[in-house]
Amino acid sequence: MAEIILSKGQQLTFIIPKEEGEGVRRVAKKVVEDVEKTTGLHPSMALDGKNLNQAVIAVTAGNGKTAKLLEQRIPELEKVKGKWEVYGFYLMEHPYPGVEQGLLIYGSDKLGTIYGLFHLSELLGITACTFWGDTGHPVYEKLVLKTRENTEKSQIDNCIFVENGISREPSVKYRGFFINDEWPCFGNWTCSHFKGFTAQMYDHVFEYLLRMKGNYLWPAMWTSSFLLDGPGMESMKLADAYGIYIGMSHHEPCMRSSEEWDLVKGKDSPYGEDWSYLTNKEGLLKYWEDGLKRCCGHQVFPTIGMRGERDSKMLGEDAQIEENVRVLKDIITQQRRLIRENLEQEGQTYPLLFAVYKEVEDYYFGDSKTAGLRDFQELDGVTLMLCEDNFGNMRALPRKEERCRNGGFGMYFHLDYHGGPCSYEWVASTPVTKIWEQMSMAYEYGIQDVWIVNAGDVKFQEYPLNFFMDMAYDFETWGKKEAAYHYVRKWTREQFGTYTTKEEQDKIAWILEEYIRLNHLRRPESCNDKVYHPAHFEEGRKMLLRCKKLEQENEAMLALLKERGREEAYFSMIYYAAAASANLLKMHLYAGMNHHFAIQGKAVANEMGDKMEECIARDEQLSEKMRRFKDGKWAGMESACHIGFTNWNSEDWRYPLKYVVRLPKQPRLVVSRADEEAYYTNQYFPIPILVDDFSTSQRKKITLEIANGGQGVVKWSVDESCPWLSFSAMQGETKFQDRLTLTVHRELLPLEEEQEFCFYIRAGEESVPVQVRAKRRDFSMIPSGCFLPQKGRYVIPAVEYIEKTEGFYEGKKAAYERLEDYGKYETGMKVFPVTSAFVKEDTGENQAPSLTYSLWVEEEGRYELQLHTSPANPLVYGEMLTVGLSCNQEAVTELIITDESYKGGDNACATWEHAMLIQEHISTKKITLKKGENRITLYPREAGLVLERLVLHPAGEPIEVSYLGPDIGFKKE
Repeated sequence: MAEIILSKGQQLTFIIPKEEGEGVRRVAKKVVEDVEKTTGLHPSMALDGKNLNQAVIAVTAGNGKTAKLLEQRIPELEKVKGKWEVYGFYLMEHPYPGVEQGLLIYGSDKLGTIYGLFHLSELLGITACTFWGDTGHPVYEKLVLKTRENTEKSQIDNCIFVENGISREPSVKYRGFFINDEWPCFGNWTCSHFKGFTAQMYDHVFEYLLRMKGNYLWPAMWTSSFLLDGPGMESMKLADAYGIYIGMSHHEPCMRSSEEWDLVKGKDSPYGEDWSYLTNKEGLLKYWEDGLKRCCGHQVFPTIGMRGERDSKMLGEDAQIEENVRVLKDIITQQRRLIRENLEQEGQTYPLLFAVYKEVEDYYFGDSKTAGLRDFQELDGVTLMLCEDNFGNMRALPRKEERCRNGGFGMYFHLDYHGGPCSYEWVASTPVTKIWEQMSMAYEYGIQDVWIVNAGDVKFQEYPLNFFMDMAYDFETWGKKEAAYHYVRKWTREQFGTYTTKEEQDKIAWILEEYIRLNHLRRPESCNDKVYHPAHFEEGRKMLLRCKKLEQENEAMLALLKERGREEAYFSMIYYAAAASANLLKMHLYAGMNHHFAIQGKAVANEMGDKMEECIARDEQLSEKMRRFKDGKWAGMESACHIGFTNWNSEDWRYPLKYVVRLPKQPRLVVSRADEEAYYTNQYFPIPILVDDFSTSQRKKITLEIANGGQGVVKWSVDESCPWLSFSAMQGETKFQDRLTLTVHRELLPLEEEQEFCFYIRAGEESVPVQVRAKRRDFSMIPSGCFLPQKGRYVIPAVEYIEKTEGFYEGKKAAYERLEDYGKYETGMKVFPVTSAFVKEDTGENQAPSLTYSLWVEEEGRYELQLHTSPANPLVYGEMLTVGLSCNQEAVTELIITDESYKGGDNACATWEHAMLIQEHISTKKITLKKGENRITLYPREAGLVLERLVLHPAGEPIEVSYLGPDIGFKKE
């Protein structure tokens, strides 16, 4: 039975034949270090080995005599040959002459071998985040690698069972990330720790990429040049050694970094002075030619095409599509000539990329006057890098007939973005459910050749970046609908599992996902005191309670891990980001409450202002804490501006305004509903507070705010009582504000008879009357599953349908399916398969599925229907997004989500910008509802749209302003 024992005093040799080259040897040294730090065993490295009790043998198919010998001894390795980045992993007795017990790693290519080596580290509990997330190394006195055959697990402590076999081929061929928007964080960090964007720093980046089974990188580019700053080509040579493909971003053609142009342009330069193909064609061609010559023989993935300087439009704002297409065709033709002449030597070929980014989408598709680049012959064999709208929402995706085009398709996704309508660069703000929902759709549409993600500063994106990379490598596992739910638990177990219980891991998972959820609801950089309403639907308070719960759980977890001396990974990857995010949102919420209460003339306004100031101070304290963490290991990474962005950059960012209320010297009674802006004081002709919710809705509780509008203390009381109404308190005293909750007991009310009760809130000689109305309804005649009006309104989650009908697409079943933990309202309904599409007249093979919702109306009337959906873009260029709508089986009409003028990713499109800020589309239509039960049926057109909720209210009676809207309505069960 094969086994390898890892403990201090044992001997272990890593046999890395000379044919394997520098990259495999470098990785082997990293794995040796992993073994040392984990078990105390100090392995040696050798080119060959004899008389060895234990060895790890790493070879690549076709590389020398060792590989050939192993191929002869183990016929199954033949299956590895010719595959892309695959490895065989076998724990065997006598795998090689002179080796008693051996672990064989046999790669189909260099990266296959490297992935196999790092798989050994994974088995030891070392994650991809060992450096970037400070997960470090678990420590064991002894570990035993063992095959499962004839093994009694109960008899072995710290036993790791090795599954002999061959790894999968990656689902996506090229997988990687982009270091972008790297100032001030990444730039300051690398300059202070590595003296610039050097090969020493990139070794950490490359190791991270390889541990995540990636193979492709877009280097940092705003003030650095990858091929110059290594110093020189050192970073490129290191990438070559590891087998990593180096590309340049979507606007850096022919392996020339954006910053290089500033270094070489000039009147006397052979490259000319202008970044303009119209006025400086020969200079630019020479510039690109020299860039390609420099890269000959290196593992590069050149971008072709052209944009303007600093990632702007090539020909300016006023140029027509026809002119842009004409110029781009010439540019691409000349660039491909230069690539053939200067890069593709002796039959060597290179992958090429053309990015269909922002306005280039228009040039790709063309218009009624101009054929675009879509069928341009010079793009044959070039990977077309499609791009979402910079906010994670797919734009036009490949048609069925082009999904197998030569060169294939790629996708450029964003976890970070700098630009309009808001930048988001600080900490993670994209849930993995969003990544899964969008990238699984991209994959199903045939985008399987390149996936690259803008990871910003890389730090604080560990969790979503790991998911993106794992999904690209193993789509069959992580492309499933329930993937996100399982992934967070897998991820937290891998990072923290050696020193936490399952229950603790579940808490960590909740903290991690909750802070990202809060950040995604409204990106931190674009949040302000007016986003969440301080009164309506008690939205501000609900969000404040979420923040406080997050803070409490986060602090408790950090304290728990500190007691165990294992807090570093948690602090690095979760604690700081969660604490700072919750604190930042609290600051905005307190600011909103400060303004709201100040208008009401309440002393509590000043308290809210003070709490806002405390949050500002804590924001600075948390940043300093992060800066000092591990003796400044990440100093610089905490320096992103993240408060009150109003412009493209951080100019004019500002803290919220603080209102200060000058209070009368005497206490003063101020009463209000917690969910309304209106406030009430003692009056000669008293104005009562109306509480009719117990009559017009099924609410059980309403909260009043009893506040002091002056100095000193307000002493208040309620003297009246009512059998069907209870009070959370009958008296109290407050310097600032008390909350008084009224609870109705409907079981004590007569059936279908409205009751009324009036009481006074008194404070000395002051009083404010409160009028309460309540009614117990008879629901016996109302069908189950029917939503009832709440103050005349209906709020129906899309998942609360009463009927779901399956449809057909191309003869196969199509249906709406439920998404959990998704979107602004945390659930949604989406059509699968995601490649399906329907039109109103579809019959036969194509027939739209549907969802039907039931609601009960007291009197016939006109209503406004609001359909809340994901902020999706049309997946067909130039088309609209619509949903079919039928009310009470009437003819289907189209509810327009986005019209012909809508352009996802275009900052000139105000509708798109608004949708990105509020994280949803809200589409409205006036409909007539009859008395009694009504049924609304929705039919999909494009499968890419997620339905989230339906909101209806009487026409002309708008719902109070808020960000998240009213609470979910009441449904007859």
